[in-house]
Amino acid sequence: MDERKFEQLAAGLRQKAITTSLSCGADAMQAEDVAQDVLLRLWQMHDNLDRYRSIEALVVVMARNSVASLRRKGHSVPIMSVSHNDLPSQIVGPDESLISSQEVAWLNDTIKRLPGTQYAVLHMRQIEKLSYADIAKRLGIECSTARSLLSRARIKLLEEIKKRNLR
Repeated sequence: MDERKFEQLAAGLRQKAITTSLSCGADAMQAEDVAQDVLLRLWQMHDNLDRYRSIEALVVVMARNSVASLRRKGHSVPIMSVSHNDLPSQIVGPDESLISSQEVAWLNDTIKRLPGTQYAVLHMRQIEKLSYADIAKRLGIECSTARSLLSRARIKLLEEIKKRNLR
């Protein structure tokens, strides 16, 4: 499925995911999160969506499973991570290397603990270099919502970094 066709279907699929989530007992915020996660996962598999007889049925199953997952343990879909190679090359000694490896591991864990939609928007903006309009189209949300989610993710990361530096 190409991007244009996916964008045309996204609004209807998003509404289907919200409706399904609400019927499974999720509150409005959780339903919105589930819908955005479902759309993100659908986009990640957009090349294979044509093999499904009913994408709406797939959305219903994905939404139900996401709500069940929320109830069990919360949700986080790993998309992005920082590698040791992303660090500046001026790190020389083994002590500094060990410390930087620990910092990278801590940052990866912190990023993975972000709520799913914040994590997804952060990935799309920082890694895929997508515009807010493209992010909004893929997730079936407003541009202002995409900006808000990215801002919340960055603020949360900054707070965690500040907490870590105070130790």
